[in-house]
Amino acid sequence: MALLIGEFESAIDAKHRLAISAALRELMDPRTDGRGFILVLGPDRHLWLYPDEYYRRLLATMRRSPLPDRSTRKIDLLFAMARALKADAQGRVVLPEKSMQRAVIGDRVTLVGVFDHIEIWPTDEWERHVQESLPSYGQVLDEAAEHARRETGLRPPRQE
Repeated sequence: MALLIGEFESAIDAKHRLAISAALRELMDPRTDGRGFILVLGPDRHLWLYPDEYYRRLLATMRRSPLPDRSTRKIDLLFAMARALKADAQGRVVLPEKSMQRAVIGDRVTLVGVFDHIEIWPTDEWERHVQESLPSYGQVLDEAAEHARRETGLRPPRQE
C-alpha cells in the first residue's frame, strides 16, 4: 500500500484535466497499487483519489449479500459515483463533469496525501483549514505519539 503524503498545488484546466504531482505518483508502486486511480466523493464532498489496485483490494474486504437489504443499499452510491481514471503520459487525469458538479472544487486545487488516498481541495479552502488547525497541531502530534506508543509498546523517551 502506498503511503501518500504531502500537499501539492495544481490546477484543473478547461478540459477538466488535473495533473497529479510526480512526487505523489512516485509514492505508488505500480505492481501493488496499480497505475490508475479510483475517484470517489468523500464525506466532505471533496474528491478523493485511491490507487486503483489498492482500492479493489479494499473493496474486496466488504461482504455483500446477493439479496438486497437496507444496509447494503446505503453503499450503492459509493459504487455508482466512483469512477476509474487513467493518467496520461504527463500524469494528468480527466475529472468527470458529474463528479465535479457534486464536489466542492475550484480551478485552483491542492492535492493532499492522506495516508492511502489523495484528497482534492480548493486551494483557498485548504489554506483556511491549515490555518485553523495549526493552533491544535501540537496536541494532534501528542495524541498520535501516545497512540503509537500504545500500539507498539514503546516507552516515551526519558526526560532528564
